[in-house]
Amino acid sequence: MNVKGWVCNSTDGVHIRCTLESKKPDEFYSICIKEKPQLALISDSSIIAMPDEYFADFEIIDSQDTNLELIMTPDFALCADCRRELHTTSDKRHQYPFITCTHCGPRYSILTGLPYDRPLTTMSSFSMCESCKDEYNDPMDRRYYSQTNSCSECGIQVSLYDSVGRKLDENDPLGFINDKLNENKIVAVKGIGGFLLLCDAESKMVIKALRQRKQRPDKPFAVLFPDIKSLRDQLEVRPEELELLESHVSPIVLISARSDTDLPLEFIAPGMSRIGAMIPYAPILELIASRFERPLIATSANLSGAPIVHDHDISRLFDLADFVVDHNRPIAFPQDDSVMQLTPFRKQQIIIRQSRGLAPNVFLKKGLGRKNAMAMGAEMKASFGLSVNSNIYLSQYLGSLDNYDNQLQYENVLDRYLELINPGIEEIIIDAHSDYFTHQLGKDIALKKGIPTLEVQHHQAHFAAILSEQNLIHDDNVLGVVWDGTGLGSDGQIWGGEFFEYSSSTISRIAHLAYFSNLAQEKMAKDNRLCALSLVGAESRGLLQPHFTDAEWTYYLKALSQKDILTSSLGRVFDAVAFLTGLNSENSYEGQSAMLVEQDARKVITETTDLESYEFGFDGTQISLEQTFQGIIQDLENNVNVVAARFHLTLVEMIRVVAEAGNYEKIVFSGGVFLNGLLVDLIQEKLRNDFQLFFHQELSPNDENISYGQLAYAQILANKKEQLKHLESCV
Repeated sequence: MNVKGWVCNSTDGVHIRCTLESKKPDEFYSICIKEKPQLALISDSSIIAMPDEYFADFEIIDSQDTNLELIMTPDFALCADCRRELHTTSDKRHQYPFITCTHCGPRYSILTGLPYDRPLTTMSSFSMCESCKDEYNDPMDRRYYSQTNSCSECGIQVSLYDSVGRKLDENDPLGFINDKLNENKIVAVKGIGGFLLLCDAESKMVIKALRQRKQRPDKPFAVLFPDIKSLRDQLEVRPEELELLESHVSPIVLISARSDTDLPLEFIAPGMSRIGAMIPYAPILELIASRFERPLIATSANLSGAPIVHDHDISRLFDLADFVVDHNRPIAFPQDDSVMQLTPFRKQQIIIRQSRGLAPNVFLKKGLGRKNAMAMGAEMKASFGLSVNSNIYLSQYLGSLDNYDNQLQYENVLDRYLELINPGIEEIIIDAHSDYFTHQLGKDIALKKGIPTLEVQHHQAHFAAILSEQNLIHDDNVLGVVWDGTGLGSDGQIWGGEFFEYSSSTISRIAHLAYFSNLAQEKMAKDNRLCALSLVGAESRGLLQPHFTDAEWTYYLKALSQKDILTSSLGRVFDAVAFLTGLNSENSYEGQSAMLVEQDARKVITETTDLESYEFGFDGTQISLEQTFQGIIQDLENNVNVVAARFHLTLVEMIRVVAEAGNYEKIVFSGGVFLNGLLVDLIQEKLRNDFQLFFHQELSPNDENISYGQLAYAQILANKKEQLKHLESCV
């Protein structure tokens, strides 16, 4: 259009100042919006007349600083054009492990400042060669102003080490690695967010060795497939799952294995029929996987429960890997791979872990901006959130904070955020559980800064998260179903099977699963025998006693009668069902029993199932499961293999009964139980004609959403105060 002027990337977005003929402004504005780059997200835009100014040409100028409102962009997976060039012999970037363009490559993981410009990334130390500079300055080139632009002549270099730290001099390091993978060796490779451990996914021997080294006995491993064809050979991939895999996020996607798969499922995902599948999202993984030509185990390089190794202290990898592939581009923000799934029937998307490609998650102008605030999140599946200028910035998944190394990483990532954004925090919001690391850290930071803290109950934060995400915080008479494994309740008991009401900016707990004994406290979350004993009771002596020693039986019966600490956790109910049905007696990782119960139910249930739910009691405030477990035991005695399926249907009926009792039209769902894709589908199938149903779409239902919910809860409190002021003024 022969436009003259300039464009700059500033901390509140993109600015264009230019001269246009009198008839062109609206046309130019329309084209800018409609023909935006494929990865651009335009949240707001405007055009205004400015005083006359002369421009000789159109140019990109240095970034200007204003108030921060800019998105921190996630990392993008390898695009189709770069993937093709990577394998094109005549291309200058043939076999270059760090090929990128404006459509793909790292963003967030290399960020050292805002806005996103090369000097403010870990690419700043790499000077472009003349050829790369020409691409960078050519408006017609795909790499025009690509901040990660480089090639083998001027770019990132690979280093190779053995398991004692000796640097190996190999002309073809990736060819060397391919040979070692074929020899059943375990290799650590530095990717976008940290090191991954790779090994042959068809070798039982090497997978067993990997489990021993990582101290990970049962938790499933993800599998990296070299291409879609090899994935289809092993998995029953649906079109919607393929679309997720090939998206710019390229997450791990849970997909059902084919009945004729060659992969040793009992070693990759013990007891499971689905595999966490991925395709190469980084060029270095593309090169390794395409040479190996078979599926590879791809798991984060860490001991189980610890943060992913990402920095230059590769000595921590030598106990895990036989060889290490490092490179000299630093990682500013470490992160694991994102994990997603689609529900079995309705193919509804559920985020299981929000990290690479999805994080940081930014909600623009979400209306939670009463003041700049920082939310510290929960203890398990930690994340933190910042509310700045009405925008919400959520961190990636940061693991479980009962691990000291995860605590250090949480603090490190938080400090980096505060350096980047410099938000001027006015309030810190924390979980009400005083033993949580995030509670204590938030208190310490608030004390140092001299600012107030706000404590929010765990399940109310879940409820607030889904209310805000679905734009319901100005609604009334909304029923919230919040089901998970654990969270300290306001009455001092352990909650997890809760029903809330939202009206007049007030959250009220209206019903819950009837309390049962929280035997042995934290041990109960691992030992499913205790869950069954607590829910079934000593009356089923013949069913349960054989699974305890005499001393254990005497001890736990006494503890059961004392009822010191009680719980309403639906997660523990799933554990009890898993034990009674023989699916699992002990959890070696969180959610293991719930996944097995869901899987067992999937074998039986279809959308048009004729199965009936179990009976249960409801007195208006509490749901009793006594009849439910009587029905379960009866089915077990009759050798009827429908317990898991009927249990799922019972959960749906519980929701209906509570919703109908309160005449609710809108129902929202949050908490880790709603990672259960079958349950989500059944709720939709059975209740959608009678109620409006709302599930998480941009957030995970698990504790990763707590930080967002804490910010939302604070806004709800502010709204309530405004309403009270208005009423007082009216009076």
